[in-house]
Amino acid sequence: MTAERVYTNATVYTADKNRTMAQAVAIADGKFVYVGDSEGVKAFIGENTVVEDASGKLIMPAFIEGHAHYTKATSTVVGINLAGYNSEEQYVEACRKYIEDHPGIKTLRGQGYLEAIFPGAGPKREAMDRASKDIPIVVQAETLHSLWANSAAIELAGVTADTPDPENGRIERRADGSPSGCFRESAQDLILDALPDYSVEEYEKGIMAYQELCHRYGFSTAYDPWLFVDSNGVEALKSLDKQGKLTMRMRGAYWANPHRGPEQVQEIVDARARDNVGSMFHINAVKLFMDGVLESVTGFLLEPYEKAEGRPEGWRGDQIWEPENMNKVVAAIDKAGMGIHVHCAGDAAVKQSLDAVEYAFRENGKRDARHCITHIFLLDPKDVPRFKELGVVAMTNSYWMQIDDTYFVNGSYTGVDRIAHSFPENCFFKAGVKVANASDYPITATPNPFVGIELGVTRIAPDNYHPWIVNYDDPKFHEPLWPEEKADVRDMIDSFTINQAYANFLDEETGSIETGKSADMIVVDKNILEIAPEDIGTAVVEKTVLMGKVVYET
Repeated sequence: MTAERVYTNATVYTADKNRTMAQAVAIADGKFVYVGDSEGVKAFIGENTVVEDASGKLIMPAFIEGHAHYTKATSTVVGINLAGYNSEEQYVEACRKYIEDHPGIKTLRGQGYLEAIFPGAGPKREAMDRASKDIPIVVQAETLHSLWANSAAIELAGVTADTPDPENGRIERRADGSPSGCFRESAQDLILDALPDYSVEEYEKGIMAYQELCHRYGFSTAYDPWLFVDSNGVEALKSLDKQGKLTMRMRGAYWANPHRGPEQVQEIVDARARDNVGSMFHINAVKLFMDGVLESVTGFLLEPYEKAEGRPEGWRGDQIWEPENMNKVVAAIDKAGMGIHVHCAGDAAVKQSLDAVEYAFRENGKRDARHCITHIFLLDPKDVPRFKELGVVAMTNSYWMQIDDTYFVNGSYTGVDRIAHSFPENCFFKAGVKVANASDYPITATPNPFVGIELGVTRIAPDNYHPWIVNYDDPKFHEPLWPEEKADVRDMIDSFTINQAYANFLDEETGSIETGKSADMIVVDKNILEIAPEDIGTAVVEKTVLMGKVVYET
C-alpha cells in the first residue's frame, strides 16, 4: 500500500496498551497504515507520498476533550468574556466599555468572573449598575454555578423580595429581602429564562470559534455534557454537521431534570434518535448535576461546612437529586443503553452517584456502561475502589490541581484539612480506575492540555497559566497541592487521549496511534516525556492531524 502522508525520524508515543514507542507512521484513507521504525515505513512511500522528517520531535495521539461547555461558551464569542480580569472594578469597566463599543446593544450577556473575588454573598447589582442602568447585564461566573445581574436585568425578570428561592437555588439578598445581584445554581434560571436564547446562527458562530481553538491545542474530539433537548445549541451542531463544517468529532449529553422522574428518559431516548443523524455529532449520555461547587458552598459534603454565610446550621450543600429518584432515573438511563455523566464536587455527591450506579446494575445487570463521574473536588477514600468495581470513569480536572486563591476561599468554607486533600488523582491510577482529564472549558478559559498534564504531574500552578492567582509571586502558590497525588506523565497523557476515547466508546477508533485507527495525531515542539515536569505546560502543538488531514500548523 502506498501512503498519502508519512512522518519519519520522530519520537512517537503511541498510547497503546503497551505504551509502545515508534519512529514513524504512515497514513492512507484517513487511517494509520503503519506504525514502526523509519526503515519499515519506506515500503509505504510512493511517488505522490508527502514525506515529512520530524527531526526527532514528539508525535503523539491527538487530545480528546471529555468535558467542555462549547455551546454555553457561545456567550464568550457573541457576548463578553471576562476571563483574565480579577477585580470588581475591572469586570464593571470591561462591561461598560463593551456597551460603549457596541452602540444599540439591547442586552449584554457573558461569563468568566471569578467566584473567589466575591466570597460570601457574591457580587452586587449596584456595582454592575455602574456599567449600565439602561440595559440588562447578565454575566455568569467562571464556574457557571452563579450569576451576576444588574438592576435592569433583575427588573426584567420580575424578581423581587417576594420571590422565593427555587429548589436547589439561592437568591442572594439585601437586608430588606430584595435581590442583591447574585443568583446561585437553579436561581440563575430566574434571570436567564427572561432573556432570549442565542439563535442557531449565533451558536454556530460560537461552536466554530471553539473548533478553531481545539485545532490549535491538538484536540480531535470534544464532549459537551450540558445540552438540552430540542434546543438551538443542538440544532446548530446538527446544522454544522450537515454542512460538513465540523472537522472534529463533537459528542454530548442531554441534561436530566432532577425534579422529574424516570418518565423523562423515554423523551431523551426519542430525542437522541432525532439528533444522531450526522457523522460528526452524536449524543451518547445523560448529564446529572448532583450538587454545586465549593465556591458557592453548594457542593454536597459528607460533613458540614465550617463556614457558610446565611445558610442553616449544619449546612452540607445542595443535594440536588433525591436518592430514590436518582436511583430510578439512572437505572432507566442505563436500561436504555445510555451512559450517565454526573457533576460531583463534594464527597457526598460522589458517594450518592456511585450508589445510583450500583442500584442500576442490581436492577439491570452489570454491563460495559462506562458511566462517568466528573470534577470530584473531594472524595471519601473508601470510594476509590468502588470506581474500579463499578467500571465508572473518573473524569477529573487536572487544570485545577493547585494551591491558588480559590483554594484559600474554599478552605475557609470547608476547613484547611479538607481543602488540602482536594482533587484526588494518582489514587485513581494506582487503583486501576479509568481516569480521564478535562478542562471544563470555559471554566478553564485556556484549555491547553499540556498545562493540564503539567499540573497533574507537579500539582503546582505553572508559570504560563495561573488565572486563579492574583499574586503569583507569593511563595505559597509554588507549593504542591496534596503532593502524594502527583501522577506519572504517561498516565496523564493517557488520561487526555486513550482513556478519553474509552470514556466515549471511541477507543477502537481513536485515542492511540495504532494501525487501522483514525489518523488523529499531533506534532509537538518538545518531548514532554523527557523534559522537566515544570516545563511541560510550555509545549506547543506544531501540527494537528485529524482523520489524516492537517487542520492546523504553526
